[in-house]
Amino acid sequence: MNTYRLRQQLHRCLEKLRRGELAEADLLETLEMAGPGLNQDLLYLQAAHTGVGAQVIGMSLVSGGKVQEVPADPARWPYQTVLEAMADGWRVIKFPELALLVQENQTVGMGCEFVLER
Repeated sequence: MNTYRLRQQLHRCLEKLRRGELAEADLLETLEMAGPGLNQDLLYLQAAHTGVGAQVIGMSLVSGGKVQEVPADPARWPYQTVLEAMADGWRVIKFPELALLVQENQTVGMGCEFVLER
């Protein structure tokens, strides 16, 4: 279940209710969006540096309880920066480990990895 999109749909239903336009089909669509489970989607973004505007240099995605394939070509990735992912409803749950930075462009381990969820 994508809680961000579900919340958007609920807001649309609320507006339709206020206008007296809410239909059974709207509620059925909302129920369908809720889905059968409460899967958490995770997005791992490796960035060029610690800022949310940094260029994404690696990514992996877990959606619907499964690891999803991401395009091999970085130009086809859904997000080029962490900020783009945040604007699409992803919430940062882990910022880069600053203790792993030797210098801004030299890290130990994953260094500049952001973990986001929705």
